[in-house]
Amino acid sequence: MNKVKIAFLYELFHPYSGGAEMYLLSLGKRLAMNGHKIIQVTSRIYNTRGTEVYKGIKIQRVYIPLKGKPEIGSYFFPLTSFSALKKLGEADIIQASGFRASMLTWLIGEILGKPTVLFIHQFFREYWGSMEINYLKRKIYPVVERYIANCPYNWFICPSKFSRETLIDAGVPRGKITVIYHGIEPIFHPKVNGKPKREKYKLNGKPVFGFTGRLSDASKGVTYLIKAAKHVTEEVRDAKLVLGGTGYREISPLIKKNGLEGKVVYVGKMPYHEVPMFYAMCDVVAGASLCEGFGFMYAEASRCSRPVVATKTGSIPEIILNGETGILVPPKNPEALAEAIIKVLTDGELARKMGEKGAEYTKRFTWENSVNQHLKLYEKLMGN
Repeated sequence: MNKVKIAFLYELFHPYSGGAEMYLLSLGKRLAMNGHKIIQVTSRIYNTRGTEVYKGIKIQRVYIPLKGKPEIGSYFFPLTSFSALKKLGEADIIQASGFRASMLTWLIGEILGKPTVLFIHQFFREYWGSMEINYLKRKIYPVVERYIANCPYNWFICPSKFSRETLIDAGVPRGKITVIYHGIEPIFHPKVNGKPKREKYKLNGKPVFGFTGRLSDASKGVTYLIKAAKHVTEEVRDAKLVLGGTGYREISPLIKKNGLEGKVVYVGKMPYHEVPMFYAMCDVVAGASLCEGFGFMYAEASRCSRPVVATKTGSIPEIILNGETGILVPPKNPEALAEAIIKVLTDGELARKMGEKGAEYTKRFTWENSVNQHLKLYEKLMGN
C-alpha cells in the first residue's frame, strides 16, 4: 500500500482535549506509526508552540485572537487556516473535522486541487430546540448545519448510523457518506483498578455513580443528571455522584439548589491516563445526553466492565445494549434516569452481568478497524 500524506484541519487539538481531539489524535498517531505523513493544522492557543511533532503528528498551529480563551478564539480558525496553505499543499488529501473547520476547508481543497473529506460527529438538527441554549443559537445553528451539508466536499465520514441520518437530514447525499466507528484505546479494559481512586476520594463502601466530560455542555444533559442525583441520594443511603471534567463552576449553583452539597464529589479534569480508573471506581457510569454522535464515555466505561445508565438517544443504542450492557431511558427524564441508576446500584449481580457483557461487546470498537477503513476511503478518493 502506498504511503499517504494526510492533512487534518480542526480548530482545537493537543493539549486541548475533547471527543473530537481524541478521534484525531488516536487516528493520526496510528497512521503515523504505519508510515503515513500526518499534518494537523489547528489553532495556536495559549502556551503552545507554532510547530511541533507529537506522537508522530506534525502540528502546524495558526494564529487566532483570544488564544487564552480557545473556545471563543477558535471561531476565527476557518479564516486563519488559510495561512497554512503552503503546508497543506504538501498533502495528498485534506480532511476537516467539526463545524468551524468545515466552513471553508472545502475551498482550501479547491484552491490546492486536493480531494477533501469532512468528518462530522453529528448534526444536532431538531435537537437544538431541546437544548438549554439561547434562542438565537437554536435558530442559527440548524442553518449553519445545512450550509455545511451542502459544501462541495468529495466525501463525508461520521462515527455512527445515527450520525449518518442527521447528515442526510441536513442535505448530504446518502451515497457520499461512510460510517466509521471510533475505536477504544487499550488503556480501557476490564482489569483496570479503581480502588486507589476510591481511597483518594474517601468513597470506600459507598455506592458510586459517575460522569466525566464537559459538564456545562448543554448536549450532555448534566442538569438532568443532577436532578436525578437528588432522587438517587434520597433513596440509596450514602450514594455519591462523582463528577470529572470541565465546567463545574457553571453547574455548582444547580447542585446547591438541589441540596446535593456533600453528596457530589468533583475530582476535576483528570489526565487522560487516569480516566480508566475513574470509570473503574464507579459502580455505575451514568449520563443524560440529549444527543451523541458516538459517546466515548459510554463506550470506554463499558469496556472497563462498568454497567452504564444513559439516555436512549443518538448513537447510544449502538454502543450500549439496553437491558444487557446497561439501561437506557428517555432523555430529559430525571425520574426515569434515577430509577435506572437505583436499580443497578442496588443489584450487585445485575451490575456484574451488565459489566461483563459490556466489556465483551465493546471489543468490536478498535482503532485498527477505524484506521483501515479511513485508508480505504482515502485511496478511493485519490484514485488508487
